[in-house]
Amino acid sequence: MKAIRIIYVVIAALVALSSAFAIWIYYIKEGKDLLNFTISIVGFCIAVLALFIAVRTYTSIDSVNNISKMDGNILDNENYVISVPELVIKFQCDDEKTLEKELFKSIELKLKRESGTAVLFADTLQYMIDLIVFFPAVFNASDIDKGAYRKRMDCILAEVERRSSILHSISKGNSIQITETIKLFKAVISYQSFVSDNKFNVHADLLHVRGPILRNPVTKTIYHNYLGLFYNKKGMFLIGESLGLNGINLLSIDGMKLVSEKINLMSPSSKEDAIMYLKSACEQFERALVSCEDDIMWPGFINYNKARTMLFLCLLTSEENDWLGVMNSSIESRSRLNRMIDEVLTVNNAGQYQVTNTHLRQFFIYQEELARMVKLNILLGIESSTSDVWSSMTYRGSNLQGKKKEELERLFQSIDGFYVVSNYQNDLVFHLIND
Repeated sequence: MKAIRIIYVVIAALVALSSAFAIWIYYIKEGKDLLNFTISIVGFCIAVLALFIAVRTYTSIDSVNNISKMDGNILDNENYVISVPELVIKFQCDDEKTLEKELFKSIELKLKRESGTAVLFADTLQYMIDLIVFFPAVFNASDIDKGAYRKRMDCILAEVERRSSILHSISKGNSIQITETIKLFKAVISYQSFVSDNKFNVHADLLHVRGPILRNPVTKTIYHNYLGLFYNKKGMFLIGESLGLNGINLLSIDGMKLVSEKINLMSPSSKEDAIMYLKSACEQFERALVSCEDDIMWPGFINYNKARTMLFLCLLTSEENDWLGVMNSSIESRSRLNRMIDEVLTVNNAGQYQVTNTHLRQFFIYQEELARMVKLNILLGIESSTSDVWSSMTYRGSNLQGKKKEELERLFQSIDGFYVVSNYQNDLVFHLIND
């Protein structure tokens, strides 16, 4: 912009000097007659006007190119990974409400101040994609206004659409990555919203995303993971509906026992459809794992989703698979991530090292504890069909067989703000003591 202003100033100065010189020539005795002077001045003004129009046209084309060009944009970067430590340090909030405000504020600021060109807008979209995994830390917590959350998210989505339409009106040639990324973000937000309301028969927004077009490994990981979750939820909905278990948590101990007892009562057509959905889910989780092989966070989420899917496939087909090994891999990945987060949040306070206990840290601990509890729920729920169940009934290296109630309560890690794990822990203590 500074270079353009300099050009305009130079042109204005030349016009002013030339006009002054022409008037001076006219009034001196040696000057030409009025007709010649007028013709010369008109010709000069036309030439200056043509120069001005040419400069404006050049700068306009250059501005359009700068706004719409996508060379080197982050959505095409095939080596991109999320910097989890950077995000954990950035959002050191004590509770879910503060975290919600900070997440929305950071996205809104980037949309407003750092999205003026296609490349900058692509950076903003990738930033929003990176934060997708943090949104459940807000609406899965107990003390949050989901209505206000969705209203503000809708405003963000409207602004994203507005920015996208501006870029499309300027140039459509380089917009496909932006278009598909926006569709993916909207589809994932829609999925998360349905799941937070305990709805299993989710909409097929993810099927509208052209996943093979996506190039960024993080974007591809999220696409395949959530498409796998979509298929998983469709399969689980069929199982629950066919067995009359809608409204029951199938991953609880009682839920797993009911599924194990009734699974053979499913109609052949429903069972075939459920198997198809669950196999499709496993395929998508495999693709997601390939895309995130250099990531430190996503394998823990994807393997957890894959293990649950494999377990229900095993129950439906009676074909053995290594769901337990995949679940253990998920727990190991989540535990490793939490150790890294603790390292990042450790501060030296008067010679003593302390870990800053943020809401995000609690969320990731909750994710690890959730995987541990679901594993134990499954093992207890299918105990009758598993001979060596007690050899796998371990929690953080401790075997749970024969432990008293007080020992179990001291052993399990308490998680504030996420009631699901607390319920699982209480049920587990009850069943271990009374079974």
